[in-house]
Amino acid sequence: MISHEEQSFRRVVIIGGGLAGISAAESLARDHRNFFRVTLLESKRFLGGRAGSFCDSGNQEVFDYCQHVAMGCCTNLLGLLRRFELSDALNRFERLTFFHPLTEPSCFTASKWLPAPFHLSNALRSLRFLNPSQKREIRLALFRLMRTPSGSPTLAKSTAYDWLKENRQGEETIHLFWDVILTSALGERCRRVSMASARKVFIDGFAAAKGASDVLIPNRPLRTLFGVEMPAKLSELGVDVRCQSRVQSIEGAPNDSAIIRLSDGTVLNADHVICAVPWHSVGRLFNDSRLANAIENVSLFASIPSSPITGVHLWLDRKITELPNAVFVGTLSQWLFREPFRDFAESSTHYYQVVISASHSMNQATHAEIVDQVMAELRHFFPEARGAKLVRDRLVTDPNSVFSIRPEVHSLRPVTQTRLPWLSLAGDWTQTGWPSTMEGAVISGVHAAASVLQRSGLPLVFPEPELPRGWIAKLLIAK
Repeated sequence: MISHEEQSFRRVVIIGGGLAGISAAESLARDHRNFFRVTLLESKRFLGGRAGSFCDSGNQEVFDYCQHVAMGCCTNLLGLLRRFELSDALNRFERLTFFHPLTEPSCFTASKWLPAPFHLSNALRSLRFLNPSQKREIRLALFRLMRTPSGSPTLAKSTAYDWLKENRQGEETIHLFWDVILTSALGERCRRVSMASARKVFIDGFAAAKGASDVLIPNRPLRTLFGVEMPAKLSELGVDVRCQSRVQSIEGAPNDSAIIRLSDGTVLNADHVICAVPWHSVGRLFNDSRLANAIENVSLFASIPSSPITGVHLWLDRKITELPNAVFVGTLSQWLFREPFRDFAESSTHYYQVVISASHSMNQATHAEIVDQVMAELRHFFPEARGAKLVRDRLVTDPNSVFSIRPEVHSLRPVTQTRLPWLSLAGDWTQTGWPSTMEGAVISGVHAAASVLQRSGLPLVFPEPELPRGWIAKLLIAK
């Protein structure tokens, strides 16, 4: 029997323990733990969703499936970490090193003295793989992009490739610059992504404010950060975190409430449900067509295209570079990351991960062919790699790593609130103003929590503001 005390709490069940679900739970429990009973359900053994890790059979160490990277402009992710007292979990890098097969390495770093957006002018000038004509093309397009409002219908309807061609960007310029940045940031190629998302990367992510383009890399495994430390913080806030709890269905109940049935037979009652699962999984949770029809476009969510990202995990018998990370241009390899949280002095192997985003074309290549090409590229760039022995390797590809943010996808991204007063949606694929990123996932959780608070007549929560812009950036960059 439910006690009178328990009946006085509103029961919120959050389905999906990725960053969206974690953010929603934290937003509700932070100031309202005496009003809500929050239960967070995750089907896997650890929270984190697509940001997960595996245990290496060679030495039982934990490694991330794919290296996750944030940027200085990700104020909501940083805010969540700060509130969890986990701000030390990310290492900040203000400088990137670009490698091209035919030029010397290029150091990309923002000026400490020039105001935004001019703080990046010397960084662009330093890219040796671009000729003067290509750099002029890029500056012209960036200026036009700054002067184009973020809500421009033209940007939303155009692919990045089409917009760049219309703005006098040559094929080689697109290949060497625009596609390199966008593929890494959006997980998809220029020819597919919308220009509205591309503007988000280049303007909000680079040009609008100093520090926005800084690269932030976790200094511990994602399983530790999202699967151990964050759940412990949520538990301290009173959230009931349940892993290995797969939801079979969501059903409506009297008085605008819901019933959640788990695959192990457990039944949960909820006054409000936040569905924070990926876009391709939402439809399976609603067996009742009447409920499904109350969610606009639910039948189309599964058709939102995905883009795969591949992590090439390499264990070598020696160190090949002192750089913590590197960007590659004109090669199969796109990023290199050196293990940030292991003492190499105590290990017989040295671990590196090469990330390949939008890895559609690799479907036709064998495991050995991919590893051989990646190793050949590393040996070209790093002399120390030429004598290195590959001890072992592993390829990990997530076919649904990110949703492909194409022009036609914008109209399918749902708002948080559905036609069912007790149901909200969360996830980086909802309407957050961001592409498929950790920042977008955190924002979506805040939005979903706000819908619960609004229904309960409580003060709302809001996403963190963007980095402040100086007066020159405000003058030059259209809203």
